[in-house]
Amino acid sequence: MILRRLALAAVLLALGAGVARAELAPPDSALDRFLCGLSDSTDAYFGLSAGRADTAGFDSALVYGLAHPGAGERVSWRPSIGPDLGFNRVDGPRYGAVAAIGRASRRGRLEGRLGWASGPGDLLGGGTLLRSMARGGATWSLRLHAGRFTQSMNRDFGGLRLAMLDAFVTGKDYVHYLRRDGFEASLARETATWRAAAGFRDMLETPISTHATWNLSKAEPVLRDNLPAWRGRNLELTLEAAARWPFAPVWSEIQHASSSGAAGSDFEYRRIRAALAGDFAVGRWLAIVPQLSYGRLSGQAPPQAAFYLGGSHTLRSIPGGARGGTGMALARLDLIEVHDLLARLPHPAWLPLQAGAFAAAGAAWGADPYGGPRRGGLSLPDAEHWASEAGASLLWRPGLPDPAWFLRLSRAWPLGPGREGARFTLSYSRALDLVERLGE
Repeated sequence: MILRRLALAAVLLALGAGVARAELAPPDSALDRFLCGLSDSTDAYFGLSAGRADTAGFDSALVYGLAHPGAGERVSWRPSIGPDLGFNRVDGPRYGAVAAIGRASRRGRLEGRLGWASGPGDLLGGGTLLRSMARGGATWSLRLHAGRFTQSMNRDFGGLRLAMLDAFVTGKDYVHYLRRDGFEASLARETATWRAAAGFRDMLETPISTHATWNLSKAEPVLRDNLPAWRGRNLELTLEAAARWPFAPVWSEIQHASSSGAAGSDFEYRRIRAALAGDFAVGRWLAIVPQLSYGRLSGQAPPQAAFYLGGSHTLRSIPGGARGGTGMALARLDLIEVHDLLARLPHPAWLPLQAGAFAAAGAAWGADPYGGPRRGGLSLPDAEHWASEAGASLLWRPGLPDPAWFLRLSRAWPLGPGREGARFTLSYSRALDLVERLGE
């Protein structure tokens, strides 16, 4: 028992040292400065429950832990079980459960899901094995997954949590879905400055029809039909590389996916997407976040491999995924005021609000996955296919479960003649949502 307590104390000391280093390190952007201030708000809101632990005596525990490696407390392999509920217009209500055991950073984490889609009356679910280990300043991650799931047709921005809630409450479900059955694996190596990953999947991809057109508010659904995916067995290889630029808060990444009949796949295509994003501070009150994204699809053009434009991650003045093609280009600039808007007014410490403004331009060209006429353009679209917008946002960082994410309410106005009207969008994401920041 004494050995266990000493080892636990050593772990807490290491965590405490990590916190101290984080507090001493200078922030590299205005958004990071805001996160430092967010910890002060947490202390004010939670009071003594957020106080620091008394670390007296931890030094001797650390010395013992270094002299006796492996004497730490063993991780209990107790499974965790919980509900897994969902809703969309193709599956209707989905009832299920999820169970998990282990930790990815120890011997591995095994997750299992099983659910019943009441619309088509199908069983969905599968298993996932996650394993990660730190070696020489880098983290290796392995993911093995097999099962049967309903997924988004838009593979670049496939987050379905808010879409599920919106579909259930208001009927505003802009996502198009397909069914995937099979196996996939990925292996990644990541450091503080770069990441490389490779993946493979062997899956049967099938179309799904709409089975639920109702919602809680009894409103007319914005979409009734579901874009049909091409049916076939897809053997796809993916490669990814990402890096943080030296001497500047800039991130870049490139992703390549290929499917070939020579490997036994029913599809033949090559898909590449590149993105660039920066996070620059202007004094201590403003963050400037420019982002660029470009993608091309060659060979066959199944809808599940196309690029889509519209929604909170691309052009907010266009309904989610309303435009698509074999080519996509996007440029967006966000300005985010860092300080709490309510700083001079009495308000709860857990409700820090920020203001933002944005402008964007983007286009999708090539073969239209919705069956419309082909949009002209080779490496870039013809001029008439570009769409631009400007708007304002109100942002709230809840701090949980991830302090880098925020809930964003935006109002976007289209620019130019013949465009749609202004739209509100609600999203939950990071400021740099076109790239994955390293170390997260």
